Amino acid sequence: MELETTEKDGRLLVDMGQNHALANLLRKAVWENDGEAGYDKGHPLGDESVLIIETDTPEETLEDAVETARGWLEEISSDL
Repeated sequence: MELETTEKDGRLLVDMGQNHALANLLRKAVWENDGEAGYDKGHPLGDESVLIIETDTPEETLEDAVETARGWLEEISSDL
């Protein structure tokens, strides 16, 4: 999955497209790893979602969040 990223004002902005659930999952995973993140759904009638990460190393923080979320999903899968 290729995501468009932009850096702005010391933050990494990740265009998640319409995937609010994934943006929210990664936001929570960033928090779990003691990072700062949020996401913007844009206009209520729109279909965009932007994950916003604010850390000294945002790309590394995003990679760590993906690994954390992957672990959560593997745990759920093994419980099925």
